[in-house]
Amino acid sequence: MEKVNKTLLLGSSGQIGSNLNKKLKLISKKVKILSKKELNLENLNSIEKVLDKIQPNLIINAAGYTKVDEAEKEKVKCFKINMSSSKEIANWSKINNCFFVHYSTVYIFDGKKKQSWKENDKAGPINSYGKSKLAAEKEIIKSKCKYLILRLNWIYNDNGENFPKKIIKKINKNEKLLLVNNQVGTPNHAEFISNITIKILKKIINTKLNPEILNVSARGETNYYNFAKKIYKKIKNKKKNSELIPIKSEDYKKIFQNKKTAQRPLNSLLNINKLEKFLKLRMPNWESIFERKIKLIIRKYTK
Repeated sequence: MEKVNKTLLLGSSGQIGSNLNKKLKLISKKVKILSKKELNLENLNSIEKVLDKIQPNLIINAAGYTKVDEAEKEKVKCFKINMSSSKEIANWSKINNCFFVHYSTVYIFDGKKKQSWKENDKAGPINSYGKSKLAAEKEIIKSKCKYLILRLNWIYNDNGENFPKKIIKKINKNEKLLLVNNQVGTPNHAEFISNITIKILKKIINTKLNPEILNVSARGETNYYNFAKKIYKKIKNKKKNSELIPIKSEDYKKIFQNKKTAQRPLNSLLNINKLEKFLKLRMPNWESIFERKIKLIIRKYTK
């Protein structure tokens, strides 16, 4: 990738985009941010016109349809935003010699493997969200544009809809929580993901080496039940009286069978050997990041 003159960031109000927005000046002379009103990814016909007007030489797509459960009911919308818009951007990038960075997900895998997922493992998504993200990856590769696909798992942030926020609010209401304990993954703060993204892009700019597909994650693992327990212990509320109950994912689906929930992989761990080798950097453990961030998140959502 050549030195970046103009970067276009999509999804600047999202968890990753809001963090990336603050850092892009480190790699790009100009940064253009578009609101949903300025570029609605459901309006496929408008994408080419908008890109022609801006003429970026780097596009970072941090936008997307991320409501995993709702995707089962809104498959057309999910695929249009995640796959079809990515196809349009990739094709434009090929024609205009633009570098395209796209965020994907561990949900492209079926979760049946016992070891962490490598970049070249066979994909097999088990829900509509994962299928839409895999379809997007295939379209980007098919376009033959210059691309970088970054696969993520279990993202949370200081704001926006995420797991810690939901847990904190329920604990403050003293609600009983049923929490799945047989799905494993690595919680990753969005700021950490954005920092690593910048490091990767700097390396690509400076060396002209492009890994094309990378898993991006901190080290370590947990499950939703243990993650919630860690959050619970950090809430200094003497009146807190929530009960945290561990439950298997299959039992959870039976209890909430009237509420359509998407099937999720049992194993969402990403192998980061390729990432660490590329950056020549050991990733931190997710718990060290969590310890630095959780107090702010709790203060924000505790009344």
